[in-house]
Amino acid sequence: MTISLKSSDLPLLNHLGSWVAERSNQWPEAVIERVEHAFADTMVCIVAGSVDPVTLKVRTAAKSWGNGQATVVGLHDQLNAPAAAMINGTAAHVLEIDDNFYPALTHASAVIVPALLALGDEIGASGEDIIDAYSVGLELHALLGRGVNRSHYFAGWHPTATIGCIGTAGACARLLKLGVEETIAAMSIATSMASGNKAQFGTEAKSFQCGMSASNAVTAARLAQAGLQGNPDVLEDPQGFLPLYGGPDPRGWAEPLRKLDNPLAMLEFGVAPKRHACCGSAHNSLDCILDLQSQYGFAPEDIAAINVLVGSSNKKNLRYDDPQDEFQARFSLHYNVALILLQGKVTLQDFTPQAVARPEVRALLSLTTMRARTFEEEPKDPDIRPPHVVTITLKDGRTLEQSRAFAKGLIQDPFTQAERDQKVEDCCLPVLGKTRTADLLAAMKSISATSNIRAITDILRSGMQ
Repeated sequence: MTISLKSSDLPLLNHLGSWVAERSNQWPEAVIERVEHAFADTMVCIVAGSVDPVTLKVRTAAKSWGNGQATVVGLHDQLNAPAAAMINGTAAHVLEIDDNFYPALTHASAVIVPALLALGDEIGASGEDIIDAYSVGLELHALLGRGVNRSHYFAGWHPTATIGCIGTAGACARLLKLGVEETIAAMSIATSMASGNKAQFGTEAKSFQCGMSASNAVTAARLAQAGLQGNPDVLEDPQGFLPLYGGPDPRGWAEPLRKLDNPLAMLEFGVAPKRHACCGSAHNSLDCILDLQSQYGFAPEDIAAINVLVGSSNKKNLRYDDPQDEFQARFSLHYNVALILLQGKVTLQDFTPQAVARPEVRALLSLTTMRARTFEEEPKDPDIRPPHVVTITLKDGRTLEQSRAFAKGLIQDPFTQAERDQKVEDCCLPVLGKTRTADLLAAMKSISATSNIRAITDILRSGMQ
């Protein structure tokens, strides 16, 4: 399906509203399988994050907004859908183990899944409808991200909370089976609610911005369903999204619109589930070090220096060379490189005040030097991904180099089923125990065949007070 956008044509949201409301619900088998994997991966991230102090703070506030029919992981009582989406969205993102989506530069699933889960609980949606709405939402994330990134991201916006809100509102409209005009309104209203900046990276508010985005997407869709209207030209209006949020050099909408559904972003790129519990900007570099370790077998004491080349925005994200707490440590390349050198992995247990203060880790921080390409040196199209390059100088004089454009977990280097199962255990066993973890894993084996999403959410509420 190819759509063109000319200067004299209708506003972008008119095209998107028609596509969301009228597109067939038939998706390639590869898309369905990948969406099921993404949904399951996000669910276990929510479970692991549901007991984090940040999530509990959001939950304490949101519980006062009233009960409803939407499940909050870790809570027996159900809340209204916006509140549930906010709490579960925060939980999905707080531990930095949720997936990335490269075409949009968003943590797409951590916004889409909590929003659809909340609405799905309210309306008793089938797994097939959830998969369908997720697929629509991911494609909208891709289009919107391609239109404003990398410029939007470089300017300091948090696309998960901006692009994520607008695109996920479209996914919510799809799940609610809204018509064209209502869908246009939902995405227009969501544009007014799109906010979030990268100054919050390394703080508690960063993960909240993800929950806020999911909650706002649900609210926007429900407001549109009730008849509230917005400007359909809000994405390109001179005082709208592209001019205000676009950054120094946005691409615009014409080329991204031509690529909508042609090919599907889930087929071309997939999502990027994480094996390291830290900012995705570090993952290519960490995987490069693991590649070199596997090939050459060096130990930390053999290394004289590590030089890492990353993208311009990646360096801005990895802003803490000397992290002082677990939040900063998740955004510290130096800290996570030290973990890889010492233990070959970055785990959830590495992000506590005690873990960050370990002298054996801090002794290795000075080994790493990070440099970045300039914004001007990078392609405007976020689909084009220059590699990250790691150069390790050993004390014996040897220089080792490795580059990666794609981290482990993407379709170019996918997880095995054993690796996916291990992540489920790491995330869920400490929270749910063996029996409920096994029940959840079984329920998520074929989400598209689930007649009612409550078959999954009931497991997440069982045993809770």
